[in-house]
Amino acid sequence: MYKGFPINVTESVVALGFFDGIHLGHQAVLNQAAVLATEKKKPLRIITFYPHPRNSIKHSHHIKYLTTYIEKYQRFQNYYPGCEVYFLRFNRKLRHTPPEQFLNQINQRFKPIAVITGENFRFGYRTQGDQIFLQNFFKKKGVYTAIIPSISLDGAVLSSTMIRQLIEKGDISKANMILGYPFSIRGRVVKGRQIGSQIGFPTANFFPVSSKLTPPHGVYFGFMNWKKEEYPALIYIGTKPTVSQNQRRVVEVHIGRQIRQLLYQERVVVQLRHFWRLEKHFPTIEALRKQITLDQAAFNAYLQHTQGMIN
Repeated sequence: MYKGFPINVTESVVALGFFDGIHLGHQAVLNQAAVLATEKKKPLRIITFYPHPRNSIKHSHHIKYLTTYIEKYQRFQNYYPGCEVYFLRFNRKLRHTPPEQFLNQINQRFKPIAVITGENFRFGYRTQGDQIFLQNFFKKKGVYTAIIPSISLDGAVLSSTMIRQLIEKGDISKANMILGYPFSIRGRVVKGRQIGSQIGFPTANFFPVSSKLTPPHGVYFGFMNWKKEEYPALIYIGTKPTVSQNQRRVVEVHIGRQIRQLLYQERVVVQLRHFWRLEKHFPTIEALRKQITLDQAAFNAYLQHTQGMIN
């Protein structure tokens, strides 16, 4: 992973975009670039940005990320092993860079023999640069360009904005379909108050980073990944209104007692597969325990059903 422009690089195939979420539309761009890089025996260089362009504007509503820059880098490497990933800092200087100057920097610093991007990619001061501008610029330089059309679903263009909206309203299943993989949240497990253990449902708890998009507070069905293993997990996201007045959002993963004790200070990833119910304030701990019992039974039925579909 690199931050900023490279120095003294060889020729390459460049994929250019913000790629938040690396959804199916992004993958179409990246796959084309990866195939071309293999054919031409050139390195694949993915150029992306951080923070989100809107987040660099004062008083603007900040965008929460589908993938933090660490998650984005790891997914790039999972999909395209050995690719070089460059994060260009989207600051005031870059925001005010004219389109031609920006493309000159890309051409001089990355030495592309080909540039691949999506049809909705915009760049330069006040987003004056578009696909036609990019194609005309690189045509003069003798650089091949490919503008990958957007993918549509039910007449709507797949986009990071669409996925954020789906996740914000709890439609995890549809969001996952557009992402092409399960939406995930990660963090380092911390020691909690042990209330879950006291009522028979031990949990591993962690706090998601504030820049990460999270779905509505509630209960979800999914899986936890730890040390290359995957475990079925009943997942709660919220502020625990029944037992706490602290408004900090926490992720609680209901798993077996033995494995939970191994997870303290470990980094884990939870995959959200299905939304079950919204967060609720219960009058007593016993009422909470009874509801979690029902949640666990529903989760077990979900696992049996999905396993049957797989088999």
